[in-house]
Amino acid sequence: MKKIIFLSALVIIGILFPAQIKRGCLSLLILIDSVRSPEKAMMGKLIDGPTKTKVTVPGRGRVIHADLYRPLNQDIQFPLLLVHGVNPAGKDDEQLVLLAKDLARAGFLVLVPDFEGMKTLRIRISDAEDILQSFLYLIRAEHAGPRGGMLGISYGAGPMLLAAADPRIRDKVSVVTTFGGYYDLRTVMSFALTGANEYGGLRGYVRPEAPLRWMVAYRNLDLLRSSDDREKLRKIIETRNQYDSAAAESLAGALGPEGRAIHAFLVNTRQERFAPLYENLPLPVREYVYQLSPARAIHYITASFIVIHGIDDRFVPYTESVKLADAVGDKNRVCLALLPQFMQSEPIEPSAGDRYQRYVLGGWRLFMATYELLEKGGIQ
Repeated sequence: MKKIIFLSALVIIGILFPAQIKRGCLSLLILIDSVRSPEKAMMGKLIDGPTKTKVTVPGRGRVIHADLYRPLNQDIQFPLLLVHGVNPAGKDDEQLVLLAKDLARAGFLVLVPDFEGMKTLRIRISDAEDILQSFLYLIRAEHAGPRGGMLGISYGAGPMLLAAADPRIRDKVSVVTTFGGYYDLRTVMSFALTGANEYGGLRGYVRPEAPLRWMVAYRNLDLLRSSDDREKLRKIIETRNQYDSAAAESLAGALGPEGRAIHAFLVNTRQERFAPLYENLPLPVREYVYQLSPARAIHYITASFIVIHGIDDRFVPYTESVKLADAVGDKNRVCLALLPQFMQSEPIEPSAGDRYQRYVLGGWRLFMATYELLEKGGIQ
């Protein structure tokens, strides 16, 4: 009798909530694939497709190469733009390709463009324009719905949010999802240089990745107005890369005012010195940081927000996502998922607490964020 009642309850639930059950199953499959290598992916073994087409998006003065992933069904599909982060592989990163395929199998029409600035560590405000043009291309594609969404990863989330705030498309963007994104680039720079992380009573510290600061500076020396300082800093960074710090410091003595300000900023690791050193930076550099900070544009975005961040992220502090969620104002438009012990490698001998944090708590939060995206995308 109990079995009959149990089976009857399952049948009734299946009849009353078919869309919710489907979204739950799809979310679980996407979650499983997100923590597995592409060759061990599961969703593709259970759901056919998608089709993948190489396309070109007409940008302003350049052509953007992209991949379009279509579900096998021919219904009207929710358009979803994926924006990769700082990654030399760009749209061809294996994990990103798997995510695009899984989202398309779930029912999204997915476009993944190559953004050259983010592939080469030279992010510019023009990347936001490329994202905007890519979104316009996507929503005009065959079988695309009239409104769509964006999903930005790490540093790619910044230009994506700026694009979503643009009046040309803001009414056509119904959901934005960030994974490891940032709110204020100035704060991210402070974190990268000093390792300090603080917001709303939340505090943390990680050891700064020293090579990263020099790599980023090397790729962005064109922001300096002085060609002489550009070349001298280039030589200093190349010398440091040869592990000759003494020679690099000797070369720093010949820098001009702009170069000295940049160099002093880069060698600093003390949080209390960050603010004055930042204010002494050349105006084009500070203007660059301001222009690429979503903080100046969040209140223009009318879409719903899904904000995901690993608490142990070593490149963008998770408090940036907390600030982003707080800045939206309307809490009914925000889903915030902070993932404990998610970004870094699992400990060699994880404790029961480690496993709970990583797989139960973190997994549940990521599952719910994925479910939210499928729901916002109208996946039935």
